Amino acid sequence: MSNIRDLKNRLRAELRAAREALTPEQKTALDQAILKQFRSLASFRFAEILLAYYPLDDEINILPLIEEALRMGKRVALPRCHEGNRMDFYFITSLDDVESGAYGINEPKTSCELYDLTETKPAVMLIPALSYDKFGYRLGYGRGYYDRYVNRFNGVKAGLCYRAFLKDAPLPRGKFDMAVDYIVTEKGVKLVEKK
Repeated sequence: MSNIRDLKNRLRAELRAAREALTPEQKTALDQAILKQFRSLASFRFAEILLAYYPLDDEINILPLIEEALRMGKRVALPRCHEGNRMDFYFITSLDDVESGAYGINEPKTSCELYDLTETKPAVMLIPALSYDKFGYRLGYGRGYYDRYVNRFNGVKAGLCYRAFLKDAPLPRGKFDMAVDYIVTEKGVKLVEKK
């Protein structure tokens, strides 16, 4: 287990350095291209609920997509972290419904309505990562919040990733790591390969 952890930590450091090396102009162009690809998908157009995330500075900026989804009348939920490496999603009505939370990440205010995992309306979840492999497995930030949550989510799971960070070889993973259904890059949409 420690070998997987060590390998993941080395990869995280490499990938963070590569992300930080992008110029603001490169990052903006890549982010906009990824959002354009995602907007074209039926899973987004027909979703009534979008489970998103509030991006960190070096993550793919999905704030324009969140605002667009709200204007379209979709319900948008963002994650809020709890003790024990747990998280839940809460609905927002605007980006004013967030506050600084765990790890300095903007999270929905505690007054926001909880998203119910038994909800049956069409939902799509955007899952942040440092990298994905072609099998849909991600390299996250190492705390396991998303893997625990995704295991209980029944909607469509989408990974957003810069094409240069999409790996052909399998990423190191543990038994609790979960795969997404497809990966969106600036070059297009990749359905994951079943291994």
